[in-house]
Amino acid sequence: MDIKQILYTLYVIIVVLPLFLVLTILTAVIAAVGSILGAERVFGYWPGKIWSIATLALLLIPVKVRGREYLPRTCPSVVTPNHTSAMDIFLLYGYAGVRFKWVLKGSLRKLPFVGWACEKLGFIFVENTPSGAIRVVRDCEKAIANGYHIFMFPEGSRTLTGKLDRLRKGAFKVATEMGVPIVPAKITGGYEILKRGTSIPKWGRLTLQFFPALKTNQGATIEELMQKVKECLQ
Repeated sequence: MDIKQILYTLYVIIVVLPLFLVLTILTAVIAAVGSILGAERVFGYWPGKIWSIATLALLLIPVKVRGREYLPRTCPSVVTPNHTSAMDIFLLYGYAGVRFKWVLKGSLRKLPFVGWACEKLGFIFVENTPSGAIRVVRDCEKAIANGYHIFMFPEGSRTLTGKLDRLRKGAFKVATEMGVPIVPAKITGGYEILKRGTSIPKWGRLTLQFFPALKTNQGATIEELMQKVKECLQ
């Protein structure tokens, strides 16, 4: 480890982590309470967006976003990003620029403050049971009907190697059943900053690239849509 990385690690431990902890608790409480009081569309977006931008700014991580114009503004879509690391959450929440509902692993419900806030904001938790899968589809359809985009990692979990893992069908089933477009989103840099199994980030750069929306109402099969998304994300 060179001297720059040593200094950066010390900065993260001494400065960033305490501030991040306080910021996360405040964001979770503000977002949840605002949602409980009936302002979900505001508090489900702005507190998380500010939290995400502030976190990446504290980490001194430059962000570049391309293709944001491909996100539909007049109708919802299902956004299918690759999952490189925990950094993906901050990048998407802070810089996508649309109101959305996350599809999250059920285990995240147990995170102090954060899991509670996500539940109150109407984010969708995945449970690995047949009834759980049906509920996820139903909740996604309800969110889309209310005008929200759906953000769902088609790999299901973070990559262990930095390369794209096998895609699952859930996001594609939701999009085709609702007849809404799929927007592939490629994230680069996250694995190098905070790969799975590590807890202290390294310095790096993040890039978020959106691709043209794929229409789901023109006869393409789920397998064909999955292949097109895979080609964008590799």
